[in-house]
Amino acid sequence: MQRRKILTVRQKQDARVEWKKFNLRLRHKYLHSSQMNFEDYVDYIQGYYVSDTQTHVVKWTPPKVRDTQHIPSSTSVLNVTTSSKDSWELQKEKLEISKSYPIMPAYNKGPYMVIPVDEVKTAGKK
Repeated sequence: MQRRKILTVRQKQDARVEWKKFNLRLRHKYLHSSQMNFEDYVDYIQGYYVSDTQTHVVKWTPPKVRDTQHIPSSTSVLNVTTSSKDSWELQKEKLEISKSYPIMPAYNKGPYMVIPVDEVKTAGKK
């Protein structure tokens, strides 16, 4: 067995800075229980450290699925829109009214909008 190295004062100061960074990295990874005290860290960097924590392998099991009654999803339910509630005459009337309004850009490089008939000549120049 090799003889243990004695650290100088400068090496201890450097090792203490590295030890703090090492423990900080462990805390960032949520491994608080794996942090070491300074003496254990010195043993760790010299190769003498023996971990006292035991690791265990967790066997993978498939997730459990509950047995429930069939509940229909929202896609299997018929969607009823407000336009289908209107009568055919009302829909036809709305269509005729909408034909009297032009659709064009209201201003330069703008989105298409419904423009009143009296503003058609000035619509793209605003």
